[in-house]
Amino acid sequence: MSSKPKTPKLLPWLAKKAGISDARSVALWREAERWAERRAAPGSSDYFRLAVDRLLELVAAESLRADAASFGWRPWARAQARLWALSMQAAQEGAALTVRGWRLIGSAAQQDANAPRSV
Repeated sequence: MSSKPKTPKLLPWLAKKAGISDARSVALWREAERWAERRAAPGSSDYFRLAVDRLLELVAAESLRADAASFGWRPWARAQARLWALSMQAAQEGAALTVRGWRLIGSAAQQDANAPRSV
């Protein structure tokens, strides 16, 4: 039975924010662990603090390296993707509000139809 190696829970989020792959972020975490191992006792709070700090440095450097390799297009593409996601969220919220409004109108009309009529 093989156990999955432990990585910080923030690693997938950090990788997504930096625009790097999950596999690359795991490799960077391993490198940060090896670096911290030489400076503090493994398992200690100093070890994890050093490892996370080093990971943040490595991820920032990797993100800058990927930006430079794309000749400046990668930041624009990532900004465009964020704008697209934002517009999709706005469309979903607008549709939800429209459906909610029609349901309110329908329930009000139904209540009026079921109300007793006085002659």
